[in-house]
Formats: sequence, C-alpha cells, structure tokens
Amino acid sequence: MKKQLLVTFLSCLLVCNVFDVRGQGLCDNSGGGFELDKYEGCAPLTVKIQNTVPNSFSVGYDVNYDGKSQTPLLAQGLQSTTYYTRGTFTILQGGSISTGPIYACKKVKVYEAGYPNVQYTSCGGGKVKLLFTDDIILQTYDQVEINWGDNSSDILNKGNSLELEHDYASITTSPVVKIRGLYTSNTTCSGGLVLSIGISFQQPLLKNIQIKTIQMNGNGSMDVTYEGVASISTNISTSSDGGANYTVGGTRTSGGTQSYRIPNLNIAQVYRVKLASKDLCGGQQDSEIGTSMSLKGISANEKNSLTWNEYPNADDFQEYQLMRDGTLLKSFTDIKTTSFSDEDVECGDNFEYSITAVTKNIQSVSAPIIVKTSTTAPQALQNLSVTVLGDDQIQFDALVPGASSKSNFELLVQRSEGLGGPFKKVTTLYNEITYQDFDVKANQNSYCYRVMYQNGCGQKAPMSEPVCSILLQNTISAFSWSSEKPFTDEIKSYKMIQIGSTGSRVETDLKLQLSFSSQFTEKSDPAYTFQIVADSKTGNFQSFSNVINYKKDADIFVPTAFSPNEDGINDIFEVKVSMYKSFKMSVLNRWGEVIFHSNDISKGWDGMFKGEIAAVGSYIYDIEIVNNIDQTVKKNGTFVLLK
Repeated sequence: MKKQLLVTFLSCLLVCNVFDVRGQGLCDNSGGGFELDKYEGCAPLTVKIQNTVPNSFSVGYDVNYDGKSQTPLLAQGLQSTTYYTRGTFTILQGGSISTGPIYACKKVKVYEAGYPNVQYTSCGGGKVKLLFTDDIILQTYDQVEINWGDNSSDILNKGNSLELEHDYASITTSPVVKIRGLYTSNTTCSGGLVLSIGISFQQPLLKNIQIKTIQMNGNGSMDVTYEGVASISTNISTSSDGGANYTVGGTRTSGGTQSYRIPNLNIAQVYRVKLASKDLCGGQQDSEIGTSMSLKGISANEKNSLTWNEYPNADDFQEYQLMRDGTLLKSFTDIKTTSFSDEDVECGDNFEYSITAVTKNIQSVSAPIIVKTSTTAPQALQNLSVTVLGDDQIQFDALVPGASSKSNFELLVQRSEGLGGPFKKVTTLYNEITYQDFDVKANQNSYCYRVMYQNGCGQKAPMSEPVCSILLQNTISAFSWSSEKPFTDEIKSYKMIQIGSTGSRVETDLKLQLSFSSQFTEKSDPAYTFQIVADSKTGNFQSFSNVINYKKDADIFVPTAFSPNEDGINDIFEVKVSMYKSFKMSVLNRWGEVIFHSNDISKGWDGMFKGEIAAVGSYIYDIEIVNNIDQTVKKNGTFVLLK
C-alpha cells in the first residue's frame, strides 16, 4: 500500500509539475479514455474500470472528483471501486502518453437502498399500526411496498398518509412484515433493502414502559425514573394508602429514559408508585408497582439504631442496601430484615444514612437522614496491638470504633518496661490510632503499652488492658520469649522464622510454646536470623519480636597487648568469644611455662605471676573452645605485656 501511494505521489508530481493545466477542472481536458461496467445502480455499487488509452503510463483515478481540483490524488492501477451511499459521483482518469498528460471523466449515479424508518404499535387483538418517518430515505423512493405476512400487501405512494393500519384475522402466529422502498422509473435499481419486522400481539410497547428507580428526596419530593415509548401517553401516579387509591401526578408522551418529579410529599410516609400507559389504538396497561422507602434513626450508648419499612413485593426482591456517607455499610438479603445497629461510630459525629430496596427491575432509595452519635459512657478500647519494627522501634496500634477523617478523639498512651514496671505517659494522640516509639531497646526489654480513650464529647473511657512487645532471647541455640500478649485477642500460635545467610527460610509452628531449640550441623548455614511472630485467633492481628543474629561458628577476639598498670585502661588480658559451649585458655612465657589458666571466659589475666607483675615482653596464649555443633576449635598466638 505504501509503495502504491508513493507511486501515486510521484505520478502526481510528474503530471502536475511538468504540465501546467489551467481552467475550472480537469474533465474538459482530453486525451484519456476508459470504460465502466456500470454507470448507475443501487448502493452498495461496485464499478469496474478499464483503461482504453494505448501506450499510456502513470494512469490513476480519483473516484470522487470534485470537478475543480487541479491536483487530485490519483490512485494508480485502480481496477474497481465501491460506492456505499447514494449520489452522483465523477470518476477522473489522469495519466500520461509520450506527448503529454491525458484526462477523462465519467459519471456514476448511485441510488438509495436503505430501508425506510418506521415504528409499529400492536394495539391488542389483531390490529397493528405502522408510522413512517418522513425523512430523506423515504422521500428518495417513489413507493414503499408493505407485505403484511398474511398474503396481503399495501403500497405507500408519495403524498399518502404516513400511518397505516392493518387487522390480522389470526393472532395465533407471529407474522413478519416486510417493507421495501421501490423505484418505478429506474431500470438499474428497482428497490432498496427489505426491512423485516416480527409482529407480536401482546402489547410489547406498553410492557416496556416500566419504573426503574424511585428516589425520595430530603425536601419532600420524589423522583421517578422510567423507560417511556414515544407517542405513548403515560400517567405517573402515587398512592399513600397502600394502593387503594391513586392520584395522577403527571402525564408524559416522550420516549427513552424519563425522570418525573412529584413534589410536596412526606418523607416519613410510604408511597406506592405505578405507571398507566395507553397505546395509539387506545389500549391501556399498568406497570409493575414500586414502593418508596422511609428510613428512621436514633442514637444512644455510642451506637446508631436504624429502621425502615418492609418492601411489599417479595417475588422480585433481591436485597436492601444500607448506605452511610455515600458508602455501602451493609447489605441484607432477607426482606424481613428492617433494622440495623451501627456501632462503628463515635460520640459527637454526624452520619448520613439512606436505605435502598433493590428488586429485579426497580431500585427504591429513601430520603437521607442525619444521625448524631451520642453516648452515656464510652467503653475501654478492646482492639490494641504492638509489634517490633527494629531494635529501636516499636509500633503501637489502637482500633477506635468509628474513627474517620471527621472524628475527634484523644488517646493517652502509657508505657512500661515489662508488665510489672510502672506505667508512664509517653504521648497523646489526637485523631490518630498509630504510635511509633523510637525510645526503646527492643532487643533487651519487653515494653508494655496501654491507652485511655476520650471521645468527641469529652468523655473518658477506663484505661485499657496492656499489650506487650515480644522479647526474644537466646542462650547458645536455645531460644525463649516473653509470655505477655502483644494484642488484645487471644494468641492462636507462635511461629519461629529462621533465615539462613545463604537465603534459606524455615517457619516452624510452635503452637503456644515459649521456647525453641535449633539444631545445627556442618552443612548448616554459617549464620542465621531468628524472629518470633504471634498470630491472633481471630486473624485480625500479627506481632513480630526483635531479631536475633546467630552464628554457628564461634568468633574469637584476642587483644594484641595490655598494660596492667592499674590506670583503669586495658588492665586485664581478656578474650572475647561468641557462640560457644565451653572455653579454656592458658598463658605461657617464652620458655613454655604456664603462668595463667582459666576455664571461665569472664576471668582474664591481670598480669600477675607469683605475686608480682610479670616482666614486660611477649607472651603466648593457647585457647580451646567447643562451638555450637560440638566441634573443638583451637587458637594460639602472641601478645605483648606493656607497663
């Protein structure tokens, strides 16, 4: 395609630049020649094109030439074209022969083939009405043929009434009406496409007129949305006595989605709503009856109690939808459920509620109501949790019922080191439920938190029960952790998370155990991290302990010198060892004589030998330990005694 366009463009440059053609159009120029297999016909019309100029080159065609352009875009090598709309079109041929450019034009007439626009109404019994639209399509045809599908037909001529009636003798079948526009003086296009309409004798248009939504507004008006049909008269009526008597609020004849407002109603009253429609033949049918919804609400003891009317039509009922501040609060599928207590609220807050009854075809929405939450006395907070985020960071969370961007409350947070320690205030949170404490050493202590809640009415709740961070500790490969609850729910289980330095990960479910022993072999990773995570029974909370870094092999640190001069600085020759089971150390002089020995790593050499400070110089150390996997590790070397 790109190649063809490029050839066309170059051809246009050749024709337009070399030969300067003047005048009103190119059809008056000569030299060209081509034939068409059709010069008129019904849309869509495909016309084949054949060039008749010998020795011509760069021949192209503009199949919709405007009669004026001097530089038309010519499609090279075009052999046919299709016209999809009615009209008279000019085909321009352009090209070249050895003596210069050539041009030729031919006309193609395309006739309308679309079917007329028509509406039909089934009027009850066997009577049917057709109503044609007087548009450009209908005006194009000389006649319209109507085949009623029962061996009878009619012709609609220009100037006739656009409305036709027909009575079917039998209504036990569903006939198909076929409608086609005709040309009486045209041999190349006798008529257009055939429109087929299946006829139903069950008043389908009136049945389509149904209520979609009923919206009761706070100002006492009610909006009814329904689907109407053009030219069908529809009454919108309401009843305040359960359907015994109806009052017509208004009448509409418009088609499509319609909205009608009925003013001056009582939002606490329940109304029945129905539509009554008459077709063009005088037939009448009522719609499905809808019912408005009325919502009431009161508040006490920091909860909002809501009640509404039961929807009367149980057959098509699907659910009630209770909305709070524009968001779905809860759904109810039992038509008998007509009340709900909203406890996720806070004293002093205002909430907007509405109730929607959803049926198969109708949604009925109550007017909104505002309920201000009140209380006699707030309760202590019941949903608290704490977790370790790092050695110097613990996060405390409190779930406040009804907390939102509009809430106004205070949380007085207290902390103690361990459950038995004194509690002291650490912060006051205003309209916040999370506190991150950085003034901690979570790898050394368990920290307990409790909170006192004050609602938006200034009332204070009792102090909550404490929750405590999990402190994980170890002695060699034996681990234990604090037993105090990290959240207010019951603990379901503890898990030990063991991550190796090579990326291995093992999670061990410990149920409610408070200890764990890890087994290592020569194939174990060189180092691990250990962390406890606690899960609550409800699944609402999870709390992590501090992390312990553990090495399988012992690290031995030996100083290179010490000075036992009693200045308080580096007076003892001390060895540091981590991750070991047993320890032995001997200090030897240059002649190999043992001058100090210890099996206790906490007892180093003070430099004394035979009651006196040993001589300045180099000494030998000989260390032997047993590591965590019962391997014996030996290390020896020299160090210097200084004065």
